Parts: sequence; structure tokens; C-alpha cells
Amino acid sequence: MNGQMQKSESRKLYADRSWFFFSFLLSAFALLALNSCIYENMEDCRQGIDVRFYSKTPCNPDTVYPQVNNLRLFVFDRNGQLVSYKKEDRGDMLYSGYKQTMMAGNGLFTVVAWTGVDIDPFLREKEIVTKNNLLFRIQRTAQQSVSLDGKRVYFGESPMIFLPDPAEYGSLFESTAINLQEMTNRIRVQIEGLSKADDYEVFIESANGSMNVDGSIATDEMIRYTAQPVFTEGVLEANLTFLKLTTGYNTTLVVKDKRNNRELYRGDLLGTLLLKNPGVNLACDHDFTIRFATKDQCECGTYMIMEIWVNNWLVHSYDTDLK
Repeated sequence: MNGQMQKSESRKLYADRSWFFFSFLLSAFALLALNSCIYENMEDCRQGIDVRFYSKTPCNPDTVYPQVNNLRLFVFDRNGQLVSYKKEDRGDMLYSGYKQTMMAGNGLFTVVAWTGVDIDPFLREKEIVTKNNLLFRIQRTAQQSVSLDGKRVYFGESPMIFLPDPAEYGSLFESTAINLQEMTNRIRVQIEGLSKADDYEVFIESANGSMNVDGSIATDEMIRYTAQPVFTEGVLEANLTFLKLTTGYNTTLVVKDKRNNRELYRGDLLGTLLLKNPGVNLACDHDFTIRFATKDQCECGTYMIMEIWVNNWLVHSYDTDLK
């Protein structure tokens, strides 16, 4: 009996010593790896940037977290050269604690984020090398864009981030946050006084159908964003979704009578319409309503624009501007 107890105690002592020896070896290897990370081979040091996301405009103090289908993340060095890339499929709402980790070495970096571009309306470039490379183009047929109805695209870029040399300072992960700004816009065009919708088409012409990784509009042909008008209670209505709205890209709103190929209206969407409303801020607003009031000049189906309203603000009237 005593012999069995002694054997049991011996086995227990052996096991305890084995575990102690194993723990000692683990600690030694970890210390060796750390020393190697700091003093010998920087490739042994994992370091990078922890990225969080939010959306906030200058007009609203509240932070929101948009619904996104996916994230495309790019890390660029101070010269705009790609360092690392990640594509993350989500399909739900971003939240305050959500983050992605991007790898980088030492130096100055920025992180660029895109959401909503991994869907059918967009043709994506496969090879990205620099920040000013083309990222995507809208699919089009004979210069007519496919529908962007219901699509939302967001873009953001982090502040500059500095990571020191891991061979000297060891593994380090800096934190940053990206403010995602919407790059899509929606316009509801309402036309009062027409007899029926079938005779008219409403569209937007613009050269903004392609975008670079840095959020700028790429060089492209003029394309046309269209929508099928509907006619309800004497009002023709068309809802159009299109990409980034900024000056310099000849973005024009057109209302056309298809019967005689006559344009009832053609005007600069920014200079002639939206920015005539002092309450419009393109950094904050992405949904607009433009309302036209028309009159049949001769009770013969020949219409003329009498008034134009942008978000319930009268921007033009026949008596003053459209003589």
C-alpha cells in the first residue's frame, strides 16, 4: 500500500516537474522571439494599424454607422504606393466597436476605405498600385449607365499615421478612425402640369462615371443616368441616383419631350439648380427634390417652364429668370 502511494507521489512530482520545465521552455522561446523581433529580424514583428469607422457630416453633430455590404481597405505609404490591402464582406451595420487591422512596416501611412463598390453596377479594377489608380467604372451601354437605384457608396481616408521601426521599438499597432462620406446622390424630379408621362424622359448627363482610389473622379466619357418616369395625380416624377456631385464635370439635368425631340429643360445641376438654394450643402446633403411647374402655352401640348423649386426653395421663375 505504501509502495503504491510512493509511486503515485513520484508520478505526480514528475508531472509537476515536467509542466514546470515545459512552461520554462515556452517562456524562453517567447523571450527569444521578442529579442529577435527587437534586435535581429523585423519580419518577426507584426505591426500595423487598427482602423475603426464612422460617418459624420459638418451639418450634424451625431455620429452614424451606415449599412454596408463590404469594405475595401488600402494602406498607402507617404508616396501613395500601396502597402497592404484587404477586402471584407459584411452585409450588416458598422458599429462603434468594430475595427479592422491592416499590416504595415515603419514610416508614414494613410488608410483608404470604400464600401458599396463590390456590386453589379460597378466594374472594378483588379490591379491597384498607387492611390490615384482607377478603382471602378459604372457599367454602361451606349453611354447609358445601368441603374444605381438603391445603391450607396461611401469613401473615407484616415489621417496620416506614423509607425516606428519595429527592429528598434518592437511590435506596435496604432489606432485610427475613418469618417466614411457618401459618394452617391439621389434626386427626385417632379413636373407639374404635363398631360401624361409617356411623352417625356428625364435624365442626368455627367462625366463622373469612374472614380479613383483616392476618392477623386477619374477621366471618363459623358454618361447618362436615367429613370422611368411615373405619372400620378397630374405630376410626372422620376427618381435618379448618380455618383459624386462636384463642379467641373458638366453635370446637367434634362427634361425632354420624346414626341418632337424637344428639350423642355436643360440646365447645370449645380450652378443653375441645387446651389441656387442657400440651404444646400453638398458636404451634408445627398437627397434633393427639384420641382418644375409648367404651363401649356397654347393649349396644344406645347409646355413651358414657369417655376423651378429646389427642396421647396424657389430658384427660378418665368417672370424673372427664364424670359
